[in-house]
Amino acid sequence: MNSITAANAPTFSADQIFQQACRAFSRPRRIAASPAEQELLAQASHSVHRHADQEIQVWTLGSGPRVLLVHGWDSRGSHLAAFVEPLLRAGFAVTLFDLPAHGDSSGDHSSVVHASQALLSLTRELGDVQAVIAHSIGSAAALIAFQQGLQVKASVHLCGPSSLSAMVKLQARGFSLNPAQSEAFQRWVEDFIGQPTQSVDLPSLLDGLRHRALIMHDPEDKVVPAAASQDLHAAWPGSELVTLQGLGHRRVLTDTQVITRAVTHVSQQLVASTAP
Repeated sequence: MNSITAANAPTFSADQIFQQACRAFSRPRRIAASPAEQELLAQASHSVHRHADQEIQVWTLGSGPRVLLVHGWDSRGSHLAAFVEPLLRAGFAVTLFDLPAHGDSSGDHSSVVHASQALLSLTRELGDVQAVIAHSIGSAAALIAFQQGLQVKASVHLCGPSSLSAMVKLQARGFSLNPAQSEAFQRWVEDFIGQPTQSVDLPSLLDGLRHRALIMHDPEDKVVPAAASQDLHAAWPGSELVTLQGLGHRRVLTDTQVITRAVTHVSQQLVASTAP
């Protein structure tokens, strides 16, 4: 997998619609932390993880088995702030971070593949990540990282895509690209990430699905189709699929029942992994 450098940063076609699709795929919006999120981050131990030519901002709270929170596109680590206190009460250390070109981390360009590279690099430096809770594209990045060698005892996947090829087709439809433009967009994406999209589709990721997972998705999600989670569940023998209602794509991050289910799943799996 390639890392983003000045040499392979994306260039855009002159066609306006095509350009917009490429930009949306590779250039996330940078979101500032809310006052409440800033207050939480101020209480955390802050560090910088250097990955490739980027500085990844990392925050850790508490002590105990480490749970890593992974945010989605156009987001930031502190958007999963509602999970922190329940995890701390359950006896976990919680680490959250901003993916490349998101939040306070450096960079202008990113993708799910580059997010997975940063995730894998960070977990190798941390060395003791026991569980992952991930939202949206962060979930897809975690799946890729599992395939690339990240081993955890439990994971939670919230409203995440499960195959990059499907994501590319969905984006092409979202921008109303015609067939020729859609094919060109597929080629552009593969050039940008440095590999075929099929190499990070679900059938190529199965070897990484070795632990117990909780998958949650709302069928009314307008951003990522719930079929992605259904496919993931069907392919993952050790997974549980929970169908949500009335939460859409982003309200899952603050819903009390979702958070409780996630923390309970992580707690149960970590206890089970240490049982004689």
